Amino acid sequence: MNTETKTCQNCQNNFPIEPEDFVFYQKIKVPPPTWCPECRLMRRLSWRNERSLYKRQCDLCHQNIIAMYSPDKLFKVYCPSCFHSDKWDPASYGRDYDFSKPFFLQFQELQHEIPHLALLQVNMINSPWCNYEFDEKNCFLNFGGSLNENSAYNQYTLKTKDTFDSYWFHNGEFGYEVMLSERCYKTFYSKLCYDSYDTYFSFDCKNCSNIFGCTGLRNKQYHIFNKPVSKTEFDNFLQGNLGGSYKKFEDIKKKVFEFWKSQPQRAIIVNRSIDSSGNLINESKRCTSCWLVEKTEDSKHILFTLKVKDSYDTTSIWNGELLYEFMAGSEQLSKTKFSTGVLKACTNIEYSCFIFNSHYCFGSINLKKKEYRILNKQYTKDEYEDLLIKIKKHMNEMPYKDTLGREYKYGEFLPMDMSPFAYNETVANEYFPLDEIDAEKRGLVWSKYEAEGYMFSDYTIPDNINDVKDDITEKVLKCEISGKAYRIVQMEFEFYRRFNLPIPRIAPFERHKRRLRFIVDHLKLHPRICAKCNKGVDSVYTTDEFPIVYCEKCYQQEVY
Repeated sequence: MNTETKTCQNCQNNFPIEPEDFVFYQKIKVPPPTWCPECRLMRRLSWRNERSLYKRQCDLCHQNIIAMYSPDKLFKVYCPSCFHSDKWDPASYGRDYDFSKPFFLQFQELQHEIPHLALLQVNMINSPWCNYEFDEKNCFLNFGGSLNENSAYNQYTLKTKDTFDSYWFHNGEFGYEVMLSERCYKTFYSKLCYDSYDTYFSFDCKNCSNIFGCTGLRNKQYHIFNKPVSKTEFDNFLQGNLGGSYKKFEDIKKKVFEFWKSQPQRAIIVNRSIDSSGNLINESKRCTSCWLVEKTEDSKHILFTLKVKDSYDTTSIWNGELLYEFMAGSEQLSKTKFSTGVLKACTNIEYSCFIFNSHYCFGSINLKKKEYRILNKQYTKDEYEDLLIKIKKHMNEMPYKDTLGREYKYGEFLPMDMSPFAYNETVANEYFPLDEIDAEKRGLVWSKYEAEGYMFSDYTIPDNINDVKDDITEKVLKCEISGKAYRIVQMEFEFYRRFNLPIPRIAPFERHKRRLRFIVDHLKLHPRICAKCNKGVDSVYTTDEFPIVYCEKCYQQEVY
């Protein structure tokens, strides 16, 4: 079988389908895609809202709750306690399949009628403003993580304590503005650091301590801008530059970034992996176009996965195999396609949302410990298998067409215009930003809901944290970028005071967007030349960002 070039239904750009891709599609019994990989990612992300949260009432217990669905949404929303209780039965919303209308319209009808889960939370203590989080205690505005404590404003953090404004930080304590790092203690404004402590403004450092403004260090201590110093010199430098002044912090950040830019950087980060392309790949085999993956094998077009095998086009998945066009799932998953929010030992799930510990479900929503369900209705094994063949044939004979004429047969992910969220509420808008006009041109919904406004405090944040009074936690501050309101919560303020950190001038979501750019801007490879051996090398960094890149062999020789 030869490589074929297809034209994407969405962006109209050409994209290749390789021989090994056809083998995979045949293996899982799906047709080849009609959307390019980038548009497929955008479509999946349009079904995930992490941080657009609202105050509203639970439609079952009528208590005031926090939800990822704005109050103007037409469907019912249940708080996590009611949703997981025996007070209602998702199976009661089951219905017969109607061969007179497209499958996706029937799925949308079910979606509009069945109650929705306010927030995806499991085993949370005093952490009501967190979403897609598990086993958290005393956390605030954390998203996509687990087993964190006394932390806030984080994304994809795991087993952290007293950590703020961090992204993909695992097994750490006392972290602030940390990204893509593991097993670090007292680490601030740093990226790609491992097994280190007392680390400040450092990039790609391992097994280091008491370093500032460094890059590419291994097994070092007491270094400033990669130069060794005495303990006294280091302590004096910290006191002079990190004394709690916002202005000094901003000045030193500029100096640090310029120093990083002047040093050789690793073209891509692929550790202990075989035959793999992409970036931030650890202990994986035969992964193509994969980003932020670990212990993943024989997979392609993957983003944020751990322990995944034989899968294509999956995002935010832990522990699964034979997955395709799948968004957000964890724990022993198999043969799951065109779905989102599938958790805990599920198999053979297609076109479904928020399925827990279930098997053989098609076009179903909010089921727990069920099997052989179509549109939430129960069937016998034989009835299910016979009807499923007919439905897939019907999906091809009577496809759904959106307002732009894009055709959805069997094999397409859930349509973007049927997402329960407006485009500007979703993760898609973080990775692929649009304005309202562009979104509407693409046939997407745009939310204009505005919560009740805040009265900003007549207050100027002091330059130095040492001059900030306790009453700042009562103030409504105005973000310097978005102009929107934000507040400083008590545990956050105590953290800033403890580590002499200045009060941030921009709101948590704007800070998140700044961090996310480092992820989004590095999802493509650029042809570069190793500055040491002059061989061609692919890199996630452009020449403007890091003019000097080394191939893996030269970089390892440089740092060790």
